[in-house]
Amino acid sequence: MKPVHLARIAATILILGTAACGSHKTTVVTSDGGTVTTSNDDKTATVKTDQGTATYGQDAVDPSTLGLPIYPGAQAKGNGAASIQTAAGSSQMINLQTADSFDKVYAFYKQQMPANSEKMKMSAGGTSMAEFQVGDTDADRKSVAITQKGSDPTSILITHETTTGQASPAATDAGPSAPPSPDAMGT
Repeated sequence: MKPVHLARIAATILILGTAACGSHKTTVVTSDGGTVTTSNDDKTATVKTDQGTATYGQDAVDPSTLGLPIYPGAQAKGNGAASIQTAAGSSQMINLQTADSFDKVYAFYKQQMPANSEKMKMSAGGTSMAEFQVGDTDADRKSVAITQKGSDPTSILITHETTTGQASPAATDAGPSAPPSPDAMGT
């Protein structure tokens, strides 16, 4: 699945999901025949089109289903989760946070992740970052990215992406039904 395609879907979910939120379940049919539905508790918004399904929000992803260790006591960071399924594959991501230091979180993942999965660790200007990755980057990839800026809470972004090898219409067609690119949205 192409990263640009995922970014376009995620940006669309953010815009449509936020606009569709209300105090009860809401379904909106878009001009291209897709739907945007919010959950009864306003914790998630789901976009369905002929290209696939994307869910964004607090309950969009169960961290225990990602196949990676979850840092003890880490909590979902706001609405920072997304799950996307298309004919070309799927992507799930969740942003967690903890008050524990970067060094403590890094040590946990260094111990829990397979040998040679650490791809990067650096600190500069009061910000520390590390990334661990496992799996074939073309078929099934899982990653953990850890970030802490100054004394802010430590963020943990956990992702799992799979590719089926099939091209989805959105991956090959940037026509009218494709979501706008992040560049077009000013991001």
